[in-house]
Amino acid sequence: MELVYCAYCKHRRKAYTKKHLNLVNIGYSLLLSFLLMLIVWQGFHPGVFVFITVFLFIQETAIQMRRRLSVQCNSCGFDPVLYVRSPDLAKQRVQKILNTKKESAEYLLAANNPFEHIRHNNSKNNLPSESIDNSR
Repeated sequence: MELVYCAYCKHRRKAYTKKHLNLVNIGYSLLLSFLLMLIVWQGFHPGVFVFITVFLFIQETAIQMRRRLSVQCNSCGFDPVLYVRSPDLAKQRVQKILNTKKESAEYLLAANNPFEHIRHNNSKNNLPSESIDNSR
């Protein structure tokens, strides 16, 4: 886990940044597969390759899901992956979450106030890419 900042509300939080398997994960899959092979067949059996494949698939899926779920900001709801795919949908989700938080007024007592670092200008869609000058 790493400390990251939300691109929208600048809230500091922890997020998983590991994207794929590494050698340690592959080693764990191999070890677990061989132990399971010894328990099931009491010797070498080609079925171990099925176990290895299944364990690698499960680990890769878990790592990607864990990262994908931790990327979204907990305080304002900004999702950078969704923003890359569809900026308008990301803006709608952030505005919806911020409007519900503003109406409930729970954010006033919260430790992670999403409105604390948000720029206050007249535009309704206030996402970070709008302030970047692309005239180069």
